[in-house]
Amino acid sequence: MPIDDFNPYFNPKGIVIAGARRSMGFGYDIPVFLKEHGWGDRTYLVNPSGGELHGMKLYKRIADVPDPVDLAIVIVPANVVPAALSEIGARGIRHVIIESAGFAETGETGAALQEKVKATAERLGLRVIGPNCVGVVNTGNRFASTNLIEEAMTPGPVSIIAQSGVFGNILMDFLHQRGLFISKAITLGNRIDVNECDMLDYLDNDPATEVIMIYLEGAADGQRLWETLKRVTKRKPVIILKSGKTPEGKQATASHTGSLSGEDGIYHAVFAQTGAVRAESLEHLIDLAKIFTTQPLPKGNRLGIMTSSGSMGALATDIAVSNGLTVQPLSLSTVKQVRGIAPDWMNVKNPLDTGPSMIFNQFLPMIMNDPSVDMVLAIIAVPYSAIKTIKQLGMKMEDLFGDLESMRAKLPQDKPLVLTVVGHGDFVNEISSMAGHAIPVFTAPEAAAKALAGLWRYAAQISRSS
Repeated sequence: MPIDDFNPYFNPKGIVIAGARRSMGFGYDIPVFLKEHGWGDRTYLVNPSGGELHGMKLYKRIADVPDPVDLAIVIVPANVVPAALSEIGARGIRHVIIESAGFAETGETGAALQEKVKATAERLGLRVIGPNCVGVVNTGNRFASTNLIEEAMTPGPVSIIAQSGVFGNILMDFLHQRGLFISKAITLGNRIDVNECDMLDYLDNDPATEVIMIYLEGAADGQRLWETLKRVTKRKPVIILKSGKTPEGKQATASHTGSLSGEDGIYHAVFAQTGAVRAESLEHLIDLAKIFTTQPLPKGNRLGIMTSSGSMGALATDIAVSNGLTVQPLSLSTVKQVRGIAPDWMNVKNPLDTGPSMIFNQFLPMIMNDPSVDMVLAIIAVPYSAIKTIKQLGMKMEDLFGDLESMRAKLPQDKPLVLTVVGHGDFVNEISSMAGHAIPVFTAPEAAAKALAGLWRYAAQISRSS
């Protein structure tokens, strides 16, 4: 179907909620959320009892809902879903989100009911997200088919596709605390119809989406996934966290969304061949999204490391090299520059261990401008007792590390720069504030090096395929 046909999911003219209820649950919370975010005049609640809920009229039948309405959110018990779909189809609504659970994820009986729901939707010509999901989020117009905290509604460049509804919801609960903001989120659930490839194509054409994050339990169509990723990754980074690596993990995915996860080696090969970036963990997924949304793609794999702790530089080097980056000697011109201001005890090489030299802000531009460096990892590791003493002497953090956000604007814009700050939480927060949104801050050198390696692998793949 045309990609534009998915627009009612993200910008509906009117919404009917089948299963609005007076007791706690999705049917109680979602109407409140929509009303508070400006959708109250386009939201119609359906419950056979009639009356009112949250000051909004309860219609007894879907047929009674006035125009215009082009999206139905279904939250009725699983066994009632086929009948609800029949009413939705008769009303002329063609886009449906089924949030009800109790289908293939529960076993054979639920799987049979899910097949009935699928057959009903196909017969009526409905497009369906779900069942067993929480639907979609569009921060641009503040529409969501689930209840979210206000902080999660700040628009940003990242979009999420997740088979798990709660996974998507939980990500949005805390990503803003990591400096990541969302454009759109789609939770697919059991995927009787709309799947990850449909949404990849939609997001590929969405101007508000720059980076796509996916939590995948198993592909709905392996061949189509390969073809779609191959196409989409040429324009936008796609970062995938795939579960079901072990037999036990596969069993867990089957009991979660009824998904068959398949052989992990095959997925690994598909991701590598198509240019998708595979995340090893939830933390790695977030790290990759953070670096892809803030940094340019590197032109090469040569990493420059500057550190106030030699041990941290060694840890970063191990991970960087094992993940395909190189840590080569600095250029002669940079070595000469550094030696011109460095204390005699400093060993001028890559990694550059600045120790307690107190002139971090002078070394950083030298490393960033080095022609033999394609990206830079700067590691700040200072005992908090020393930080307290420095502050007692009247010095500010900017005196030691520079105005990082302003400094970044003057440094080469075609080279990635990331910071690792190891130490007391207050110190980490202070440096992060100084870095702003232009420089991602990590709290472990290994994580920063691994994220930079992911950025390089994507850049190399795109370069080869262009």
